[in-house]
This record gives sequence, structure tokens and C-alpha cells, in this order.
Amino acid sequence: MAMSLEPVSPVFSQEAVGRLRRISRWARAFSYVAGALMLFGLIWLWADAEALSQYARSSIGLRDAAVAASGRGYWAAFALACIPAGLFVLAMLRLGSLFRAFGEGRVLVEQNAAGLVRVGWLLACFGATTPIVRALQSVALTFDNPQGQRHLAITLDPGTFAALAAATALIAFGHVLREAMRLADENQSFV
Repeated sequence: MAMSLEPVSPVFSQEAVGRLRRISRWARAFSYVAGALMLFGLIWLWADAEALSQYARSSIGLRDAAVAASGRGYWAAFALACIPAGLFVLAMLRLGSLFRAFGEGRVLVEQNAAGLVRVGWLLACFGATTPIVRALQSVALTFDNPQGQRHLAITLDPGTFAALAAATALIAFGHVLREAMRLADENQSFV
């Protein structure tokens, strides 16, 4: 009795492949749009003085502080804002490339598990850096205020916790996917 050692590749119907491509295409587009909206929002926020003032009072936490940022305070705060925005954009680009792989039929492969973990860590860094950046922005935007009117504001919002929760889920799912593939390979070797 001869046993074949060739891997058994699943055969999917054209309908299933079409659904996978369609869902992956939409998810990839959503990922890229989310990254683009982050960039657009970043530029719009820092180009519009009224929007920046509102952001400083609400998100950064400078509610009653005088916000008349000098050039160096403005540019320092803007440069700081680029850190979490860049992490988010990079996470969305990675997520988009992961959905592209899914759409091409590369679903249960090691690179995808590693990709999920990377996206998770990027979102974790985004969630962790956001409150730190906002605190540093509060200092930068009030740095040139007169003595006694400088502020350090520390704020936490539900979006930070949501990013950290999503990051944790993606990291865990990436590790579970990797282990599931190892188990499948191990079981396949017994056949």
C-alpha cells in the first residue's frame, strides 16, 4: 500500500474564490482609505487654526490654557503628531497588503500570520504613543507662554484603548494562525 507524500491542497469553487477576492478587494480599499484619511486629517488639522485650537482644547487637554503657539512650538507639536499618524498609516498599508495576499489566494501561509502580528504591533505602538505624544504636544504648544501658563496635559480617550484592544486581538490571532498552520502541517505529515 503506497502512501502519497504530496501535500493535499484544498480545492475551492470558483464562487468561493470570487467571494474571497471581492471581500479582500473591499477590505484592502478600506485599509488604504483609512490610511489616506489619517494623512488628510493630519494635514487639515494642522493647516486650519480653528481646528487646531479645538483639537488642543479637547484631544490634547488644554481646556482653559492660552494656546498661542510660537513657530517652534507649532512645528514641534506637528512633528510629534506625525509619529502616531505614521504608525497608523503604516499599519493600514501593511493590512492592505495582507488583504491583497488573501485576494490572490495566499491565505493560510506563514507570511500572513507574521503580517497580522506586525499590524497588531503597529497598532499597539499607535495606541501607546498617542497619549505620550499628546502630553508632549501640550508642552510644545504652551512652551512659549509666560511663566505659570505652561501646561502638561495628560489625556486618555476610548480610541486609545480601542486601538490597544484591536492590537491585542490581531497579535493573538496572528500567533493562533501560525500555530494552527503548524498543527495542520504536523497532521499532514502523519497522513
